[in-house]
Amino acid sequence: MRVPQASELLDIWELAQRLPSPARMLNLLAAAFPERSASELGALPLGRRNGVLLDLRERLFGTALAVVTRCPACGTDLELALSTADVRAEPPDTAPLRAEAGGYRARFRLPGSNDLLAIMTERPQAAAQRLLARCVLESQGPDGQAVPPDALPATLVAAIDAQMAAADPQAEIRLETACLSCAHVWHPLFDIADYLWQELHAWAKDVLRSVHALARAYGWREAEVLALSPTRRSIYLQLARA
Repeated sequence: MRVPQASELLDIWELAQRLPSPARMLNLLAAAFPERSASELGALPLGRRNGVLLDLRERLFGTALAVVTRCPACGTDLELALSTADVRAEPPDTAPLRAEAGGYRARFRLPGSNDLLAIMTERPQAAAQRLLARCVLESQGPDGQAVPPDALPATLVAAIDAQMAAADPQAEIRLETACLSCAHVWHPLFDIADYLWQELHAWAKDVLRSVHALARAYGWREAEVLALSPTRRSIYLQLARA
């Protein structure tokens, strides 16, 4: 993994403004892994992708996480102090999985970013059906004949969902949280893709403010400001504002 330079991160941030989250993360991963194709990165199981995003996040912003969540029982806002280690899980295998229920059998794979992008515009029920159709590699009925994914019984679909969740726990990270005000316990979702994008968005705005201030103070171009280390940039900003 290579860590994108400040100018690259700004380009990614600017171009990704109107893209959906999976596409934003693919652009970021493409910069971190230039030797890998977009198709290959998009096919990574979501848990493996999330693990790579955690690695990149550590290199960009460190290991400390500040997660803000709201108690669904009393409405109290809580800030959780976590580390990237707290939200890590074992990366999934990429080998196909198998499930059986009621005499029906299916062989399937874990979903990746390409699958999320393919169902972005679908309504929830249609999206779930299309995702299943994309991930099921082959399926058979009790008589051994092929059965299309949309004709599989609900029991087998549930078994597939359960196996996907068990095989790829990092695809959907849930935090165990207890409210300090009412003691209610719930499990909010931690989405590293959205979390990292919000951090990148805040970072980009801060860097552009720095470029603006230093350009006015010293007449430097954006490339010259971005070439400075964060430490030197901060010192020059302090001097310019003195």
